Order: sequence, then C-alpha cells, then structure tokens
Amino acid sequence: MRSKSVLAQCAIVWLALVCLAQQPSPSKEETPPAQEPPVATFQSSTHLVTLDVVVTDKQGKPVRNLSKDDFVVMEDGERQDVASFEPPDRHAAPPVGQSAPVAPGKSASSGPALTSSGLTILVVDELDTQVMDQAFARGQVRKYLTKHGPHLLEPTALMALEEKRLELLHDYSSDANVLLDALHRHRPELPFRLMTGGGIVGASERLASALEALREIAGANSHFAGRKNVIWIGPGFPSLDYLRSQPTDKARLLGYVEETSELMWQGRLSVYTIDPRGLQVVEENEGESASAGFFAPPSPTTVDLVFEQVAPQTGGRVFRNLNDLDAQIAESVEDGDSYYAMSYYPTNHIWNGRFRKIRVISTNPELKARTRYGYYSVPDLPPSFKDLDRLLSRAVINPLSYHSLTITAHATVSGSPTRAARVTVDLDPTGLNWRQVESHKHRCEVTVVSAGFSVKGKVVAQSVKELEVVVNEKKYAALVKDGMVMKLAMQLPPEAVRMRVVARDSTNGNMGTADLTPEGEQFH
Repeated sequence: MRSKSVLAQCAIVWLALVCLAQQPSPSKEETPPAQEPPVATFQSSTHLVTLDVVVTDKQGKPVRNLSKDDFVVMEDGERQDVASFEPPDRHAAPPVGQSAPVAPGKSASSGPALTSSGLTILVVDELDTQVMDQAFARGQVRKYLTKHGPHLLEPTALMALEEKRLELLHDYSSDANVLLDALHRHRPELPFRLMTGGGIVGASERLASALEALREIAGANSHFAGRKNVIWIGPGFPSLDYLRSQPTDKARLLGYVEETSELMWQGRLSVYTIDPRGLQVVEENEGESASAGFFAPPSPTTVDLVFEQVAPQTGGRVFRNLNDLDAQIAESVEDGDSYYAMSYYPTNHIWNGRFRKIRVISTNPELKARTRYGYYSVPDLPPSFKDLDRLLSRAVINPLSYHSLTITAHATVSGSPTRAARVTVDLDPTGLNWRQVESHKHRCEVTVVSAGFSVKGKVVAQSVKELEVVVNEKKYAALVKDGMVMKLAMQLPPEAVRMRVVARDSTNGNMGTADLTPEGEQFH
C-alpha cells in the first residue's frame, strides 16, 4: 500500500506542474499573478532547422577549420541539404556584459545585443548537492575564474539554484573579477530539501525545480542568437519510474518534457553537467538514446539519470569522477565556443508533432560531430495575445534578466509602513516594433509592469500601464536619440523587499527587465 501511496504523491507533483499550462492568462487590466503557466512554446515562421555542431578529434579537442562539405546532415535517416553554414571563426562578436546598467538610447553597444556567438551560463546547483560538495564546487569555480581571467573567453553569467528559486548572481560579463566578487558575496544555503526529502517524491520535486530553472534560462535568453552553453555544476537527479506511471500521468509528463525540449531548442541551449563529487567523461552512445533519453520519449526500460540525459541530448557533455572541475569548466567553455552553425529545410513536410532524430556525420572518420538529438515536428502557430500575456507573466516572476529591450529604472519611495513607489523607466525605443501610420507618423504599443516581491518571492504589489505611442518624424528622431521615459506608481506593503519592472513590446513580445531594491535603486 505504501508503494501505491508514494506513486500517487509523485503523480500529484507532476500533475501540478503540467496543470500550470491550463491556467487562464491575465486580462490586460490585471497584473500577471505570481504563479503563471510555463513559458509558451513559440514556433518560427519557417521550418528552418538550426543546428549548433561541435567537432572533436580523437583526443577530444575541438576542430575549428572544417567546411560545409565536411558534414553530412541526416534527419530520420534521410540526407538533408545544408542551407546555411557558419564556421566558428565567422560568428559575430559576443556582447560584453555590463557591470552596471547603462542608460538606453546612448549607443548601440550600451548593453547586450543579438549575437551569433557563444554565451556561457555557470549554474552552481545548491539544491541537490551536499554541503561539502558545494564548497568544493565554489572553490573550483573561483579557480577557473582566477586562472582564465581577467578577460574571459565568452561573456559569462553566474547563477545558483537555491532551495526555493534560481538566483542570478551576476548577469553576463567578460570580467572574471566581477564574477568572483559576485560569488564571494553569495551566501550558500543548506540543502534542506535534499536532507529531508528522500524517496521518489522528493527527487521528483527537486527534478521539477531543476527543469523549471532550465525553462527560466531558456525564456530569458531566447532573444540572443547563437548557442548558450549552460554549465551545470551538480550531481544530477534520480530517474523517475515511467513503468509504474498511469497512462494519463505518463502522457502529461511527456507533454511537459516535450514543451521543455522545445523551449531549450528555441533558446539554443546546450547543457554540460559536471559532478562535483569528485574522482571519464561520459558521452552519449552513437545511434542510441535518440528515443530513450529525456527529451525524446523515454524507453520503457530506461534507468539512466534523467537530468544527465539533458546534456548529451542538447549537444553537450557529462563529466563525472573527476577532481579538476576548473579544467572541465574550461573544456566546456572551449567546446561551446568552437561550434559550427548550420541550418536546413527538412525534406519531410508533414508536421504531426512526432520526434525527429538528427545526426550530423563528419566525412572524416577520425573526427566526431556532436549536436542535439532531434526535435518535435510541431506545426507553425503564430503567437496569440494569450501567449504574449503568458510570456509577460513569466518575465515578471523569472529571476533572470531579459534584454531584448534595453531599459533602466529607478523609483522614489516614500511613506511608512505602506510606501508609495513612483517608478521612472527609461527605454531604448530602437528595440520596439514601430509601424508607419498615416503620413510620416510612427506607432508602437508598450506594456510596462512593476511588481513588488516578498522575501519568499511572492508578488505583494503590482501595477500595469499600457501605452499606444504615435509620434511624428521629429518626435520619433528625438526618442531614438534620447530614449523614451515612462512613469507609473504602486503601493509597496512592508513585506516588499525588492521590485521588478518589465517593459514589453505588445506586438512582438520583446521584453526588458530592471530589478530594484526597496529603496528604488537598480541592481540588475
């Protein structure tokens, strides 16, 4: 009886996750609530499949001097014609993260920009890692930053998965000293959920938190072109038993898995997992697991670590039984910086949602090409207003920054105990979707949301403002030069410990965020 009870609890955990997708979106007059559905899955306007391919030699070193003719791309066993090809040395220059906010409208290089080069995201997993292993992992991150600084190979963001949420310690920066300082200021937490939540239920809850973190990373970084290398420093999570799941629960779980896969596909995330437990690189088995791993429908006999399957299926790698974590981080960064970007139009034009296997083969048998295992052939669907509202809701509660619009913000806070916050938002209008209307006039639609959060991350205050901006040529030129200023106000209760401001283009969904202290100063 206890076995059935545990399985029932596990099913409830997963059911709670997928039921988020069935909640209605907020109306335009309401601020998005604290708990919203997962990020909506968007499809591109064409069926162009983009691949990031890493090629290594027998020693595992990246090979960077190949041409289009050195590759064969297969989808479900059928050869595909490569439509575009970009070698590693032709990627656009990466954006260099800023250590402090830069006012919008000043220059094109004032903040992160769209790029086709690689970005690195270091995630220290404190949720499922024992205390001593956490300390070792942090020491190895410090060692890597010290050894490869002061200027890093790729712009790097530093994050920590904590007990309750994914925390952004510092946004993208190529300055190793800035990241070292952020790591030093971060106070790690005891992994209480790991210490007290044993069994399949506890493991499934922690796995859900890790997957949600990946979804947040994908959602906040999807506007950056190019590959994002997520280097996850943590031991992974036990597998859930698909065999004992009820058919309806299994279908819901696979639906959640499929959506997560699509989000990571759209965001071009490749995951590298590094186990901090010490003392072998485990790679994917060629020709295997494309239908037995995590992001493809799992085989009835799979007993692999579910989370570790994320890495090979996204074109990354798994590192285990090694002590020199700093060297593995460096190897992952070099690996991710050496990718070939290529694309093709699939010969199969039937878009029925089924999983399609991809394999990229090097014509040189001495070399090994690695990319993601495949994708779900979902049909093109233009984003609806409901989809855009869900994305806005996600941006409000996502701890990570959004950069497709460049904004800065500050607030004047007065009163006690309930405080009045008057928020001023500076927005770079060049990121907005301006349309020509009437004669020599420009029009755009902008939604601005401000929210106050408690120490537990719950929304305790909110304000929404929707604007339709129509200006003549002279005013438009002034806005492009000086930036656009918007103001809104909200009441902050005593329990509010931080604020977030989100600006969104209401037509294409581009968003930017700014995070403020209770005193109104921007810190992200």
